Amino acid sequence: MSIVRHQPAKILSGAVEANGMVYVAGTVADKRPATVKAQTEEILGRIDALLALAGSHKSKIVSAQIWLADIRTRDEMNQAWLGWVDANNLPARACVEAKLATPDMLVEIAVIAAK
Repeated sequence: MSIVRHQPAKILSGAVEANGMVYVAGTVADKRPATVKAQTEEILGRIDALLALAGSHKSKIVSAQIWLADIRTRDEMNQAWLGWVDANNLPARACVEAKLATPDMLVEIAVIAAK
């Protein structure tokens, strides 16, 4: 089995290809804009880039996990999500509230996609 790691860093790889699947690590906004919608849009752009790097696309996402610092911001996050996700190929998805690494992190998203 071939494993390809993209954007390796000190503690993780941004994405890992294995067995025809692409596993995108939990992704947060680098710029940390003040709104959940803006952070979500930045994160989704980063996910697009990681999927492309691995030869995949958002239409091939099979699963998504979303963590929100405040579940009451789910509608705001969903505005960005619905503007981005392929409506004809919706993935399985979980969205939960969680304490994230720093107070300015409002959302984190991880996806799994087919190649």
